[in-house]
This record gives sequence, structure tokens and C-alpha cells, in this order.
Amino acid sequence: MNLLLKYKDKIVSFGLLPTIITLIGIHIFPTTTMLGIGLGISLAGVLYDVLRLKALNFFLLQGTIGIGTCFLLRLFTGYKYIPHNSLTPTLEFMLLVCAFIHVTAPELYRNFLRKFHLNFTFSYLLEAKLIVVLSSIHLIVLFALQHELIPFSPEHNFGVIYLIPTLIYLLCLFINIVGIQIAATQSPQEPHIIRIIPICNGKIYLTPHTAQPSIWDAPIQSLFEGPLRKSQQHAKHLLKQQPFCKKAKAPHKKIHPRLILSYRTQGSLPAFIQLYILPVSQENEFPFSGGQFFTCEDIKKSSTCFSQELMIECERLQLVAQVWKEFE
Repeated sequence: MNLLLKYKDKIVSFGLLPTIITLIGIHIFPTTTMLGIGLGISLAGVLYDVLRLKALNFFLLQGTIGIGTCFLLRLFTGYKYIPHNSLTPTLEFMLLVCAFIHVTAPELYRNFLRKFHLNFTFSYLLEAKLIVVLSSIHLIVLFALQHELIPFSPEHNFGVIYLIPTLIYLLCLFINIVGIQIAATQSPQEPHIIRIIPICNGKIYLTPHTAQPSIWDAPIQSLFEGPLRKSQQHAKHLLKQQPFCKKAKAPHKKIHPRLILSYRTQGSLPAFIQLYILPVSQENEFPFSGGQFFTCEDIKKSSTCFSQELMIECERLQLVAQVWKEFE
């Protein structure tokens, strides 16, 4: 369970949950009501993805389109276009069409995300291909049964027509979860160090090292054990926890750390490090005790007074600080 919670953002098939809930619910509650509930759940998931994560789960989009279409048809036309006992196959067909389009033209989904400035993190192709293959087979079998092309017992009507689509989406969810568990077991996430250094007017802001007060180093650094794609989020969180964010004269809500360098140190204890800068406009914004601004020339002249990591980062910091000074 802890593993699932840790990697929940990678289990893309969670986006199928509104569809699975809807397929089960329409056999317990009134169909139009359940379609409305399923559409509401899908829309809530889409809004959370877009507003909070700046992304969009393809299966949430797929479910919203399929469930929404069925809901509107039932709401405004009754049983004219979706007769009795045909809602599940109709919904399955709409979801199949969405999955087929994504499998054959995945660039449409990427272009859609790019148009609305959303992050593209997963392709969803494996699960989408599974839906295309299994749902196609199922719908072909249903067509053959309807036209009595193959023998069929009415006692198996519920299982063949209504149960199989739910099992298909549950299978996608199961395969996704198992794949993440295997990947997490075989390739555990490597912890890395996040360092944040403020820059202003071509200078960088440093503080004495906590273990060695005679050595100057980055004022903010932390060990992060999460995935690399969440490093930016963790860097923002680190910044918000710093005392100077509350005491600084200029508001920091619009100032975000920016990644400028990723590297691996050598030695007895190698570590993967990500270096972020925090551009600010005034040098007096940092009331850290003992903090001071340095130029990169100062660092190069007295290398023994600065940390080894800082000496590795010095060239990149100098370049970025100068560029930021010129174009600020």
C-alpha cells in the first residue's frame, strides 16, 4: 500500500476509475443519474489535474468524453439513440474510439496539451493498446451474438455484455500497478541533493557551512528522496520553509528557484546534485545570519574558503549570474 501511495502519480490507469465506477454503478442506480455522477467524478479529476498538477490524464479525458456523451444523449433524447440494454456497449465503443485515436495518432494528444500549456509526462500507449485490442474483440463477439452467428445462452447475457468491459479496465489498472511495483523494486529511486543559491547583481549569496563555519556554501540544501520530476516542487517547498521568505522586504511569491545544473560528484561518497538559483533584485532581501554576497572571482581567488561543490558550480553560476544581471 505504501508503494502504491508513493508512486500513485505513475499509475496512470487510476484515470480509469471514474469509468469503472460508472460501469458498475449503472447496474445499481438509475442509468442517467449514474452517468451524471460518473461525469462529475471525471470532471473533478480533470480539474484537479489541470489546476493543481498542470497536466491531464488521458484516461480521465477519455472517460469524460465517453461518459459525457452518453449522459447528454440520455438526458436530452431519452432512449432514442441509446436503447435499453445498450448503454454499456455504447460507452465501451466510445472509449474504444478515443483509445484508437490515441494509439494511431498520439501526437494529437501531445499537441492538445502543448496548446493549453500542460505538462506531457506519460504516453498511456500500453494501456490504450490493451483497451483497443480487448474491446474490439469484445464488441465483435457481441455483434456476432446479436446476429446469432454463434451459439449463445441467455443465462450468460449479463457476464458477456456488461461484466467484460469492467474487467478490461480493471485489467489495465492491474497491469499498470504491477508494472510500477516491478520497476520500483528493480530500479529504486536514488536520493539526490538539492542546492539553492540566491543571485543578485552578478553576485551569489552564501552562508557558512553548518559543519565547517570557515567554509562558505549554499544557504539552502537538502537531501531529497523523491523522483527527479518532483525536484522543482521540492525546491519551492524548501524555499517556503526558509525564515527569510517571511522577513524579506520584497515578496517571494512570484520568485521561483530555477534549475541550472545537474551533476554527480566523485569520491568516496558520490552523490547526484541539482543546483538551483534564486534570482532577486535587492541584496538586502536575505537576513541570514552571517550571509554574504560574493563574486565568482572572489571564489576562484580563495578556493580553500569555499565548499568543493561550490567550486564545481562556480563557472555555471558566474555565467548565469552575469546573464541575469544583463537581462533583468
